[in-house]
Amino acid sequence: MAVVIGEKETRRLIDMPRAVKVVEEMFRDRAAGKTRSIPRRRLKGSEKQLNVMAAWHGGTDLLCLRAYAGASNTITLYHGRSGEIRAILNASYLSSLRTGAASGVAARYLAPPTTDTLGIVGPGWQATFQVEAIVHACKIKEILVYGRNPKKINAFIKEMRRTVRVPFQEAASLEQVERESDIFVLATDAAQPLTDGRALKDECLVISMGANQPVKHEVSGALIRRMDLVTTDDLPTAQGDSGDLIAACNEGVIRWEKVVPLENIVAGKGPLPRPNRILFQSNGIADEDLAVGRFVWEQAKKKKSKVRAVNEI
Repeated sequence: MAVVIGEKETRRLIDMPRAVKVVEEMFRDRAAGKTRSIPRRRLKGSEKQLNVMAAWHGGTDLLCLRAYAGASNTITLYHGRSGEIRAILNASYLSSLRTGAASGVAARYLAPPTTDTLGIVGPGWQATFQVEAIVHACKIKEILVYGRNPKKINAFIKEMRRTVRVPFQEAASLEQVERESDIFVLATDAAQPLTDGRALKDECLVISMGANQPVKHEVSGALIRRMDLVTTDDLPTAQGDSGDLIAACNEGVIRWEKVVPLENIVAGKGPLPRPNRILFQSNGIADEDLAVGRFVWEQAKKKKSKVRAVNEI
């Protein structure tokens, strides 16, 4: 019997600290060879586009299908042996939560020893999850925020102050955020690079998640050239989706074999000592959807949540 879990219930059953933990465990399982995945694929309709990706976890023998088109966004969990559907979850909240959690994991392992200042470019929906995850992972003392719309910046800061007990400041420019940040996060939908990294600190972590299609770009090849290490959540996904890394590889700035999967860092296989300047390119992968979706499903069973059971699926 399958259960259907709505957005309200997903919010009740998982929070950011738990999401960071289960996503970190997932990366450790990837490093141990306990997972398999299929990168995102896209199919255009008359107006909307269907995006699909999938993952399997050997320890639980669960298959995960993540699919979204327009406002429709689901995670479906199948049993690997029987093929039966275990759960269908509304992923509107979970997909953003796990993207933030992945950045939290990256910050935990890749941030400089001193991480006083977090800089955010693009104060939108996804940025709220980035802030929450990174503040959970690191001892942040100040958060700088930059965007093109002052009203959105003020609304973002007002909203975040309700849950994050760290001082916020509106930055005068993107360059100020770049110059002062120990962790520099770009969460935009930009089509052209926003920065070349010229103002970055000698030690910093840059996190980009907006450039998750070949036509999207947040950082330039010049910034990538300044990095001592480039890492991503999934190399095959990055090769098909990461606009910035695809462009940099095509231009000879970096080679794909030099891009390190994040699971290697989590498993202790990264370079030592820690490189000074690091870029984490987050694409959003089905393994992360499986991690948070599985946790919510298991919590729903454990806490006997009010979910809809469906017999015919």
